[in-house]
Amino acid sequence: MIYCCETHVEMALDDIVERSGEMPIFEKIKENKLSTACSYCKNLAAYTVSEQ
Repeated sequence: MIYCCETHVEMALDDIVERSGEMPIFEKIKENKLSTACSYCKNLAAYTVSEQ
């Protein structure tokens, strides 16, 4: 699973597709649920992207 901010959504989607060869699962993080940093920078993550 990759945590990503608004800026790095496309990069996260591309990384998962490259890894699995399939469309990823893309979900918005609920504001009150998580305060994890983006996997690509130090901004707060807004989405999770994972393999099916």
